[in-house]
Amino acid sequence: MSQQEDETNLDPHLSFSPGFLAASPELTAWRAANTRPCCVLQVGGFRPGGEPTASHLGLSPVMRADEDWPVDLAGQPMQFIAQLNVAQAPWRPAALQDLALLQLFVGEQFIESGSEAGTYAIRTYPSLEGLAAREQPPFRERAWIAQGVEARWQAPQDDHPCYDDGDMVLPEGLATFPDEAHGECRSGTKIGGYATSLQHEVQFYRYELNADGEWCSSPLEPRYVLQIDSDGQAGLNWVDGGIVYLGRHPQTGVWSACCQFH
Repeated sequence: MSQQEDETNLDPHLSFSPGFLAASPELTAWRAANTRPCCVLQVGGFRPGGEPTASHLGLSPVMRADEDWPVDLAGQPMQFIAQLNVAQAPWRPAALQDLALLQLFVGEQFIESGSEAGTYAIRTYPSLEGLAAREQPPFRERAWIAQGVEARWQAPQDDHPCYDDGDMVLPEGLATFPDEAHGECRSGTKIGGYATSLQHEVQFYRYELNADGEWCSSPLEPRYVLQIDSDGQAGLNWVDGGIVYLGRHPQTGVWSACCQFH
């Protein structure tokens, strides 16, 4: 049945736009105040090109010849998770404009430590020149990824925040987060947009008490840039359908990671 035929069988008293229920005035106003572009990563489902610098989960990451494989606080080789060729993305946020490639590695205590520094490594490259594939060295823990899969970027899409996002804006006349807006935040591995929270507002560092005795964000707190979601194609499962978030400090440029799961 075609979309046109399908829509003719729907309740004629309902209003539709391209196959969907028309948004209420409240949701329309909320979207207008809370929309950012994002690019979602398609993992698998296409014929891989095999380029070493392509985006992928769990294949061999590229490195410079003079680089060592990252190790954790115990001196153990970290597990390679993801390589994102952001230069190939049809859109990317400002925090990625100076980069061509980004990689995530995690150590044995990444989850148990609450994503403490030294339990993960975020490597970035401004250029793809001089990079060659490197094999994952042996590690002691269970593998996070079951099989390596090449990935590619989808076209840019509008994204919207979760109810607990600190950047979420309530437009004039709207007192609370509209029920219709639940599910408007895109899931999956993506750059830009808003963080898809699973437990609470995404926070990379614990709140701190200032001189006035008030709780405030840590001066180390970065801005969210991208997320790496659990993925069935690669067999990646952050504990229980979790997501790892990566952020970059707007002044120092330092990267941080944190994780939430169900």
